[in-house]
Amino acid sequence: MPKSFTKLARIALIAFLCLSAAPQGTDAKKWDPAELKRLEWLSGTWAFEENGVVTEEHWRPLQGTTLLGTSHTYDKEKTRFFEFLRISARAGSIAYVAMPGGSPKPTLFPMVSCDEKQVVFENPEHDHPQRIRYEKTEKGVTATISMLDGTRSKAFVFERK
Repeated sequence: MPKSFTKLARIALIAFLCLSAAPQGTDAKKWDPAELKRLEWLSGTWAFEENGVVTEEHWRPLQGTTLLGTSHTYDKEKTRFFEFLRISARAGSIAYVAMPGGSPKPTLFPMVSCDEKQVVFENPEHDHPQRIRYEKTEKGVTATISMLDGTRSKAFVFERK
């Protein structure tokens, strides 16, 4: 296959993934991309350890209309989990986009509230979690995942690394 065709196919795939990652529905709250500046406190490397298992989240500073992130859970012997993350503004909406295990299919959580110390994303159609909440605390950042009704809640208290 010619190199130009392969390059064009890659560009088409990236465009398809970006377009398919746009939040759906007409009832989603409209957000100004400038709201992303409120999330600058999320930038950095955050970590917590539990029973010898370390989880790190790394969030790059806001560039353009996207914060890029990764999550990596590991112990001394192996990687247990990883995912690619982003918080992006597009077409009047802001969403948390997760790609667990590097999955090519993004899972979207539209932003439902945001201020200088907390941001909440929700996707009622997802199995678990349906809500992802980040809160700036004195110790660092607390990430909480749960169902919309608050059940199956689990909090992760990250400290700056």
